[in-house]
Amino acid sequence: MSKPQRQTIYIGIIALIFFFVLSLVTDQWGFFLWSLLLVPLVSSAAITNKHFKKTNDTINN
Repeated sequence: MSKPQRQTIYIGIIALIFFFVLSLVTDQWGFFLWSLLLVPLVSSAAITNKHFKKTNDTINN
């Protein structure tokens, strides 16, 4: 796994923790529930983006 992919995962974990704490403080769990949906989606997009770029470079060359 490359450094940018690891950074994406770390940022996703930090975002989940932030929204969890925010939800605990405000008692509005919508923040955390939306982050549970969006953070894995963005993380998976960032991780698979490199795979598709590598595949397209192989096909084009």
